[in-house]
Amino acid sequence: MSGGRARNFRLGDRSELLVKHLLAGLAFTTRVPRQEDIGIDFMCSLITGSHGAGLLKAGPFFSVQSKSNRKALVYQKPHQLDWIRNQQNPLLICVADRRAMAMDVYSTWNLTCAVQCGWKGREPKCIRLCPGKIAAEWPGVRDNPDGSQDVLLGKPIIRITQDQVFNESSTTEIAKVLEEWIRIDRENIVNRYAGLHWAVAPRAYETGEIPGGPDGAAFYWAPQNLQKCFVNTGRSATALWSVLHHQGMPRGVVTQAPWKTGMPLLRELLRWFRQFDANLGTFMGDLDKSEQL
Repeated sequence: MSGGRARNFRLGDRSELLVKHLLAGLAFTTRVPRQEDIGIDFMCSLITGSHGAGLLKAGPFFSVQSKSNRKALVYQKPHQLDWIRNQQNPLLICVADRRAMAMDVYSTWNLTCAVQCGWKGREPKCIRLCPGKIAAEWPGVRDNPDGSQDVLLGKPIIRITQDQVFNESSTTEIAKVLEEWIRIDRENIVNRYAGLHWAVAPRAYETGEIPGGPDGAAFYWAPQNLQKCFVNTGRSATALWSVLHHQGMPRGVVTQAPWKTGMPLLRELLRWFRQFDANLGTFMGDLDKSEQL
């Protein structure tokens, strides 16, 4: 509007500016212009170290949605659901705390669990990302009677303050925490698109600490995944065979458990796969040679 701006808009603007200010101390950060805003506020590349005194190293890529409070992000219209269910980069939710000049950062890693499982195996009518909501059971996806799904993001993975982003030792430690959460999310996203319908992440974590085990694993299966599972099994078995026959592999390794008894079974499995996928045969030149490694 000319000559003024709505108060709630201005508060949101300031929260977004605070998030950008804090992110800039940790990542190469590009703000998405309002004309191009489709649900992401910032595109970022994490700063993961330096190559000499004059160069900062660009690390893994991620996107950010900034918020001024912990209210759930709601995706309900068909195009909104299609968009949130098909993220191809790790998405972090950053909730600004203007009074403390800080922000809480939430991972959305378990969004992939909601997407792959669906609402009782069907497409949900609504997905809500819920920062600060802690689930009673891992991985933190709740199917509601109305056909909606709540993705409970739990506690922040880290809290970042203004003082920290001007302290190099602090930013280094923060980057280590973020890098591991980004890795977890990206690995699950890539696996999903590759037809490996597993999601792996820590069952528990502490805010501000690098996540560690024990990990939990969720597996999602459906009849439409059969062909992709078949192809992936053949490729994985071929890769295993090739690695075990690599010239750099110590000979003693394959004569010990579990490979000593497993190699004949692997050979027969590959012979079976070869008749369905001619491309695999290119990597099995020694399959029909002597059965002695």
